[in-house]
Amino acid sequence: MKKTLLAAAVFAAAQPLLSVAADLEEITVTASRLDLPKSQLGVSVSILNAADIERLGYTSLLDVMRTLPGVAVSNSGGAGKVSSLFIRGESNFRTLVLLDGVNIADPTGLQVSTQLQHLQASDIERIEVLRGPQGMLYGAGAGGVINIISKRSTESVNASASVEAGRYGSQSANANLGGSIESWYYDLNVSDYSTDGFNATENDTSGEEDGYDNLTASARLGYQVNENLSLEGQYRKVDTETEYDNCFSDFPNDCLSRFDQEFYIFSSNYQFANWNHRVSLSQQEIDREEGLSPGAFPFITSGEIREANYIGSHTLSSGKLLWGGEYEQQKYATQFAGVTSGDEVLESTGLFTEWHSDFAEKVFYTLGYRRDSLEVENHNSWRVSAALPVSLGEDHQLKYRANFGTGYRAPSPYEYTTNASLGAETSRGYELGLEYQWAQLLQAELTYFDQEINDAIFYNYITWSFEQDNGESQSEGVELSLGGNLNGSLDWSITGTWLNSEDFTGAQRGGVPQRVFNFGLSQQWLGDKLTLSGNWQRVEDRIDGYTRIALENYSKVDLNAVYRVSPNMRVNLRGENVLDRNYREVAGYYTAGAAVYAGIEFSL
Repeated sequence: MKKTLLAAAVFAAAQPLLSVAADLEEITVTASRLDLPKSQLGVSVSILNAADIERLGYTSLLDVMRTLPGVAVSNSGGAGKVSSLFIRGESNFRTLVLLDGVNIADPTGLQVSTQLQHLQASDIERIEVLRGPQGMLYGAGAGGVINIISKRSTESVNASASVEAGRYGSQSANANLGGSIESWYYDLNVSDYSTDGFNATENDTSGEEDGYDNLTASARLGYQVNENLSLEGQYRKVDTETEYDNCFSDFPNDCLSRFDQEFYIFSSNYQFANWNHRVSLSQQEIDREEGLSPGAFPFITSGEIREANYIGSHTLSSGKLLWGGEYEQQKYATQFAGVTSGDEVLESTGLFTEWHSDFAEKVFYTLGYRRDSLEVENHNSWRVSAALPVSLGEDHQLKYRANFGTGYRAPSPYEYTTNASLGAETSRGYELGLEYQWAQLLQAELTYFDQEINDAIFYNYITWSFEQDNGESQSEGVELSLGGNLNGSLDWSITGTWLNSEDFTGAQRGGVPQRVFNFGLSQQWLGDKLTLSGNWQRVEDRIDGYTRIALENYSKVDLNAVYRVSPNMRVNLRGENVLDRNYREVAGYYTAGAAVYAGIEFSL
């Protein structure tokens, strides 16, 4: 893999570096918590916008993110069932997931992670995935940061409604209303998804279906006080019910779990001249009930995450200075067999600063440092990155980039209660990358990365507690991303990930495929009335995380057709796993067979 990157780097370096390419894919991102052109970023970031999500057609946000480089997903039994997302081999309990700036991790879990299987794609405007350790800016672990941004209306009135139905008794309905009135703006969204599902587990010979219901609602209200100050409040609620197998009850294959999540966030943004200040307060509450079945003892948990964030920035003639601070409190309580535990609480604070500048407007670099105070210990993180955008002639642009960063993951409240001596996991990693753009015909990105984790926390089934290893876990690999547009009507994309991911014993990490490939096409016909899209995915070399069984390699094809009947109405027909491949992502759990869905959408 190193030779592959070296060969590409030598080829690129042999080209004449004529001038600075300031326009290399001018997309602003939040990789540095500042709106910066992508050409100036030295870190790996993947971006999917609303048009990309619409072309893919998936209802689940997890299925959307499967198509990104460096990302893999495993699902145990269909919609709403326990799922894991891996970025560069790191599971989602080492990855921070933000939804409109709110940390939506579930503090009631054994290892705090986000219940990604409950995220719907209906009201999502943009997804940004920062790969690798991001501890300096976000206090996140080795996986990275997934930043999800919901839709915000930019028109005076914007309304839409859609319905869809298909195999497994699946039905979905969505309604959106947004707009602005003088200095006010607002957005309302309701999404209702339900499915009868299919038999989730192989050891259930009854064939009983395991269904899923998801009701998600959100509201946003903002006010522009004056040209310098804006205020915004947001509320989001998710209620789900999931049927599953293998709980401890009189009817072990007739189990039910409930998951209720809601969060509030209030933020203010003040900008004056070259100064910018943002303050936000958020609170998330989660209630879970597991094992709801006749003869069972339900396991009930509740948790909260409270956060206060401040980010400031100042633009100088020589660069931009960023600084900020965060306070976070996580707590949870449990109830089992009539016994209720008290609240377990963990608190942390973090302070950070980063300097953005350049050398002669040719090399753009960042230097950052962060100090976190945890209950168990203090931790320092830092990041250094550099980007060199150059021009190879008209419409041909290239960027060299490099990044080195560190991160950490504090013990979850549950981990800490089983072993009070646990300390934080630490991570560090570096990456080297090339990005190339030839007008709209070709955008290419090649990245080599190497990262490691020390003091990884794992569960010891002998002592029935969490412990820390004495070794080093490592992920090394290459990510490839190609894409472009031909004749203004054909979009194409290719992503590939080659990974060598090992735990502290030197064994391949469970659940993590070592190779994942995607090939996507989207063609417009009849002007822009008909859009036909498809995505082929290939997953290879995965070992089950629990049984250590090698799972079979598989390929899957999904198709999506959208026809715009009028400016205000469109119909869609999509197929998932259209070749009806029989595959497993987790040993002992089925996946969905070929399925067809049809829907219609109206908008104003």
